[in-house]
Amino acid sequence: MRFETGDPLHLPPLPLYESALLSSLAFFRQQERTTQALNCLAMYLRQSEARVLGEIRFYAKLVNLESDELLMLIHQHPDQAEALLKNHLKQRLNLPE
Repeated sequence: MRFETGDPLHLPPLPLYESALLSSLAFFRQQERTTQALNCLAMYLRQSEARVLGEIRFYAKLVNLESDELLMLIHQHPDQAEALLKNHLKQRLNLPE
């Protein structure tokens, strides 16, 4: 069972080799290509979780937020998160506006 939230992704076509790999995975697992692509992306994200959360923790500490607060701000309001980080870094480095 999947709990689908957020906006759907619309991705460009894969390069030929990766497309063939995806087709093979879908074939051997008897799944649709789109389902297999979603599974591949989800697995990659889970495997990258520690690295991504390390970045989140680093930047959250800079702007005095909890990690989960910055994570959700990036997810829900990426423009606000970018502005927050840029403004903080400008102030910290004494850069002109």
